[in-house]
Formats: sequence, C-alpha cells, structure tokens
Amino acid sequence: MKTKVEQVCAALFACCLLAATGNAQLLKQNDYGVGVTVAIYQFDDARSKQFTQVNALKVTASTPEEEIEYITRNFGAEDLKARHVRTLGLREGEAFTDSQPMNEKQFVFVITPRLITKTDVTFDFIARYDNQTLLELKSVTASNYETVMMRGGRGGFAVREFKGPEGMETVPETRALLITITPAVQTARSLQNKPSDISRPTDQFGSRVELSESDTFIIPAVINRAPLKFPPGAAPKGSITLQGIVTPEGRITNVRVLDTPDSALNPKVIEAFRQYRFNPAKLNGRPTYATFRETIILSKPDFQ
Repeated sequence: MKTKVEQVCAALFACCLLAATGNAQLLKQNDYGVGVTVAIYQFDDARSKQFTQVNALKVTASTPEEEIEYITRNFGAEDLKARHVRTLGLREGEAFTDSQPMNEKQFVFVITPRLITKTDVTFDFIARYDNQTLLELKSVTASNYETVMMRGGRGGFAVREFKGPEGMETVPETRALLITITPAVQTARSLQNKPSDISRPTDQFGSRVELSESDTFIIPAVINRAPLKFPPGAAPKGSITLQGIVTPEGRITNVRVLDTPDSALNPKVIEAFRQYRFNPAKLNGRPTYATFRETIILSKPDFQ
C-alpha cells in the first residue's frame, strides 16, 4: 500500500512531466485521473465531541497513525482505530467496489469520481456493513491533495482490543464509522493501482481474458486473511506486494512477489498469502479465475 506522501510524490512527478512539455496542449477533462487513498476508521461517537458529517482537514497525513492523532486532537474523536486502507487510481466516472471481511461479515464501499479537474475531484461514496448502509454521500468535492473526512453511522464492523493470555486480542464491537479520502489529480496514463492492476479475469492457465463493453466483471473479495508469523523479536519494515490467481473456489495459486524490501522475508509472506480465502471474481455473474494483487504492510499489524 502506498502512503499518502507517495501518492502526492507520484502526482507531483506527473505534473513535472507535464510542465516539461512547456507549451503542450492543455489536457482534456477526460485525460485526468485521480490517485485516491481511502482510509476506514472506527470511533466511539458516544464519547466524542460533535462534528459535522463532512469536514476538510487542514493537514494531509502520511500514515493512518498521524491521521488518527490529528483527528483526535482537532475533532475530539475518541478511541479512533484504523480498520482498512486502500489506494486506487481511477478515471472519471469509473466506480470501484472494495469488499473486506470485518467480524466475519463484509464491509463494502463504492467510490465513484464523478468529475475530475486539475484542481479538484467531485465523488460519490457509499459504505455498507452486513447489508446496512452506514454512509451515503453524493457530490462531495475535495481539492487536489486535500483530505476530506466523512462521518458515518454505527455498525458491528468494529473491534475492541484487550490483553489476553496470548497477547493482544480483539472482540467484535459496535462503533461509528469514519472515512477519510485524499485525492491526487494525475494524468490518466500515469495512474497506479488501477482496478485492472488489482484484478483482471484470466483463464485457468493465467492467460488474460479480454472483456467487451457488455461484460460485467467483479473482482475477488478477501473473506479471510492469514496472519503473518515471524520469529519472536523480529521487526521487519516496509511492505511486500504479491500477486496470484484466485480460483473459482476462492483459493489463490501461482503466487509471485512483485516488490519486496528483503527477499529473506518473502517465504513467510507467501505462506500467509496462500492461506487467504476469497469470494471469487465473477464474470457476468459466474465465478471465474482472476488475478489479485495485495500489498502487505510489514511494520505494523494488518488493519483487519
């Protein structure tokens, strides 16, 4: 997962390339895309100060931990915890659906950039948990590199941490939803983490399946992530990006490492990735083979 700082740097680099062409023609509206980071949080709304549903933050943080500290200090959101972070590259009008298991049920969000200009992005956003809508907003506008915070309803997607006999453990809990979205406007051709990068349909041998305009493809959804297991005292840093093929039965095969800070870490991460279980991809309503890319953060526990 790329941090917000990395997203900003990528956007700045794209802008520098554009400036280097000097007097080149102005980009058409549909030549813009957006690199957007969506962060999912839980918080205790009963103990928190009251704040409006949509707020523009004055600071764009580089990590969830920094964002938690800023929101807690400036908005009085109590017991704020990160649950999931996703970084995407989307074109105007391109909807993306992300599904993540939380407390054995699915948390789903849909984000659609409706209008992208060189200065801002207007998007629609929906979040549901266990088929209950926790947040639904239309035509929310965020300036380039600006973080927008959105408050949602209560749901059973949250967890409470406590110290058990085997260390820190969690139990399900009902909490309110908090979402932050940070867009970085880019040229469409420079987008990273596009939906087709995360997942695309294949045949059983991994060969690409071309889609027609009439086809409907839904990417795989993780329903169980296996924990990483390193030796006691190990403190690996950075992240590893892997890719595999999810079968129609929801298992992952043909795993390969795309990016790693240390090849010695690869076997343990591959072992965990092979234990993931999925709701398989669907092509026109039928389960199908599909690629799936995952970036696993090593320096802190998974947000699930």
